[in-house]
Amino acid sequence: MPIIGKKIPLTPKNVENAPDEPGVYALYIGGHLVYYGYAETSIRDDLRDHRSGGKSKCTAAATIYDCEICLRPPNRQRDLLAEYKKAYGILPLCNGKMA
Repeated sequence: MPIIGKKIPLTPKNVENAPDEPGVYALYIGGHLVYYGYAETSIRDDLRDHRSGGKSKCTAAATIYDCEICLRPPNRQRDLLAEYKKAYGILPLCNGKMA
């Protein structure tokens, strides 16, 4: 099951209001999912890194995100990527570039 949550503009203010907890998140460019990521400690910190280009040039272009707090973020990300690949035959654009 994909992340079920409100899609939020990836602005500095919204990033500061993102959960400071572990979980998974999705990044979008132009309404298209381009990356599923996970944060072991803080979704907020990971989103900051993506906005600044510290994670990848690909994800630095993201304009929208959604997220989900969870207990086992790496496992949840793995499931999200497997579901996406099963549905579309490929990984999201930026996951493929970072793999």
